[in-house]
Parts: sequence; structure tokens; C-alpha cells
Amino acid sequence: MAPDIHIPLAAKYAADVTSDPAKMAILVESAKSFRGFVKHWYFLDQNTGAVRSLGDVIWESQEMFCDAASRAKWVYFLKARKLGETTIECAYDGWCMRFRDQNARVHLFSRRDDAAMELLTAVKFGLRRLPVWMRLPEGKDTTHEFELMAGEDDRRLAKAYPANEETAVEATCTHGHVDEWARMRNPRKVWQAIEPSMAGSCHIVTTGLGPTNYSSEFWRRSESGETGFLPFFVDALRRPDRDAAWLEQKRRSFPRISDAKQEYPMTPEDAMAGDGGYYFEDAEIDAATAESTGKSGPKPGRVYVKSWDIGRTRDATVGTIIDVTDALMDVVRYERHIGMPFPHQQKLIEEIDALYPGLTVIESNAAGQAVVENLEIPEGEVELFITSASSKARILALLKGSFQKELLKFDGAQWPQMETEMRGYKIPDGDIVQDTVMALAIGNAHASQSRVGVVRKKLLGRVGRVAQL
Repeated sequence: MAPDIHIPLAAKYAADVTSDPAKMAILVESAKSFRGFVKHWYFLDQNTGAVRSLGDVIWESQEMFCDAASRAKWVYFLKARKLGETTIECAYDGWCMRFRDQNARVHLFSRRDDAAMELLTAVKFGLRRLPVWMRLPEGKDTTHEFELMAGEDDRRLAKAYPANEETAVEATCTHGHVDEWARMRNPRKVWQAIEPSMAGSCHIVTTGLGPTNYSSEFWRRSESGETGFLPFFVDALRRPDRDAAWLEQKRRSFPRISDAKQEYPMTPEDAMAGDGGYYFEDAEIDAATAESTGKSGPKPGRVYVKSWDIGRTRDATVGTIIDVTDALMDVVRYERHIGMPFPHQQKLIEEIDALYPGLTVIESNAAGQAVVENLEIPEGEVELFITSASSKARILALLKGSFQKELLKFDGAQWPQMETEMRGYKIPDGDIVQDTVMALAIGNAHASQSRVGVVRKKLLGRVGRVAQL
């Protein structure tokens, strides 16, 4: 055995293994390399019902997985369907338990309890089919927990969790496996609940689900280096029985091209394509993004409305500044910041209010109230908007009406996040990114009030000057 590697063995096989160079070589290779370990991992082939060695039938998609996992501890695998990525991820879970981590704790998250238990079952299945001399004694074995006994002070546990916004994780893990994240009920809240427990490595393995799903925003942030995850895309043709002709035929079977792209993507953009049922029609957004004046500073004689959707610590704070001087309105500035402290938000809102004449409207529910309380904006120039089911429905309907009548424009090329959220907005909206939609809807709903307020202020100022004369 290599002097720098400690490999626990079951007591009854230890002498046999240590005296056998061939077995020792297998152990060392498996301990050093996940790809070496895969040669000895068995799984149940769901298509045939046969027990197969993963190392004998590994696909290109799975080779790509091995490469990515060797390069980074935190990897976001965005993938097409049926590429065997969950199968090889379960092998990775088993490798962490058997070889990689002393006192391993592997957490398996899926959207439903039965799906999480299936992941754990697959891990058990593979561990129990390693060569008998490579296995470790078992400890706890339930539908949600499985334990290996590597020594008195080295117990290794895998635990299955159904993932939702109520998920409570009582301990940190050495490896986290988050399966089909995009299809969980609320990906944002799930991640906020489980992220603090990720003390070692983490693999997100998921297909996409629309441009405004939080998993899509997280992918884009990963691409820009904000999350610490290596973004790794695996396209639909990365298995041996697929080619371009197969893909064309498969896509023809879908009623909507967006659904086909999402299920069998060839690019990350395909994977995050929409799946229909959106609140705003494509034609409405096409018209809204055509011939926009785009970003501009304040101009003399112009009237604006400034609307804000306030985010908490990890959420986005969004502001839209709309020129409402004329009937045809145009977004002239867009602010979107993630994790901005409240004092910084207050300063930004105050600075923009001073620059652009007109009403400032702030969504005051929850986090918004904390920002509003300390704002230094003249009385009468700021208004609070309280979101309720009825008020939200009203301002969304008004925004849709402005798009339909072509009364509101914004520059989608300059602000792609705005266009993405508008095109991807749907009801219910609990699991999608929609801060920009709400900010713009609030501003649009207060356009007339801002116009009237500025005109009235000018008239009052003129009356005051006459009185002084």
C-alpha cells in the first residue's frame, strides 16, 4: 500500500488483501481515482433489468462527468435526459463513502421522498456489489440512512432527503448530491436551506426548466464565476446510441420546439428554454423591445417613475426607472444587485431619486419595510406599494395591457435579464425569478401618478413665487 494512503478494510479480509499485490493495486487505484473505482461499480440497468458493471459500459456523458469531477469539488451538471449522469453520480456518492472521506457524510437530495430513497437504494446496491474483500461492514440501514463501519472512530453515512423549502439538514456533509434541482418546488428556497450544510464537495445534476427558474439564474451566475460552481453542460448526443438523425426524429415528436430543446438540448440555452404557459406573449415582448431608446441619464423637462423590488440578503434588489413624460414610456435605467446590504440599497435609491424627477415607489412588504424606514427622500416623493394577491394581479394586468398597446418599451439587448424574466414569467411564480417583472409592473402602475405629481409640484412652486412677489 502506498505510504500516504490509508484504506480501511474489513477485519476478516485484511490479511488476505494486504498479502495480495493485485488486490492492493486495485485498492490504491480506487482510492486515488474515482475513474479507477468506477471499474468495480455495479448498477441495475433500468432498461434491461440486468446488473451491469458501469466500467464496462461507460458512456461519453459519464466520461465527461469523471473529468469534471476530477477538476472541481463543486460542479453544476446541466444535462439532457437519459445520459446516465444520475447513475454515475450515485457511484460518486459511493466512492466518497468507501474511499474518499474519513467519517464521510453524504447527503442525497431529490424533489420527492421516494425519489431520494431511490438514490440511496442505488448507492447501497453498488456498495454491496463491490468485490467482497473491498466492502466494509454495514451499520445502520433504513430507507433513509445507510452506514458503513470503517473503524471505531470512522463511521460513514449516506442520508436521503426530500428537498423542499422546509428541508431541515441537521449536520454538514462531506459531499452533497442535488438531483433534478430545477424540478424541485422552489429551487431558490431549497438551495438556501441546504447550502449551509455543504462543507465538502457538491454536485448539482439536473435538466433545465425554463429561463426564469432559479436554477437557470444560478447557471448563468456560475458561468460568470459568482457561485463557486464549475458549470458543466452535457448535450443530448453524448451516448453511443444517439446521433443527429435520432435527435431530429425525437424533436419532431414534441408539440412545441421549446419542449424538445429543453428535454434534449444541444446548448445550455436549449436546456433553459421555455416550456409554454407564459403570462406575456412573445409578440408582446417583441414589440416592447423594438425601437427602445435604451439607457439614458435624466433630461431636462422629463418626468420619471422609479420603482423598486427590495431583496433580502441573498435575493436580487431590482429598480426600474421609466420615462413617463409621454404616453409612450421607455425604461431608461435598470438596476439589479444580489446581496446588497440595506444601507447600500437606501443610498442607491436616494441617489436615483435625486437624479430623476418623479415619484419613487417601493414594494414595502418584508425586506422593503426595513429599507423604507430610513430613506431620506422628501415627503410626497415616495410611495409604498403593498403586495397582496389582488394588488399583484392588478399591476400585472396593467403591465400586460401596456405591452399589448405598445405603450412601454425596454432595451432587451442592453438588459437581457429583463427580457428573460418577462418572456419566462408565469403564474404561479413561486419557483421562478421574477423580481424585475414586479419592479417594472409597480412602476408602470404608477406612471400617471408620477406625471401628475411632478406637474402639480411645478404649479405649486410657481404659485409660491408669485405670492412672494
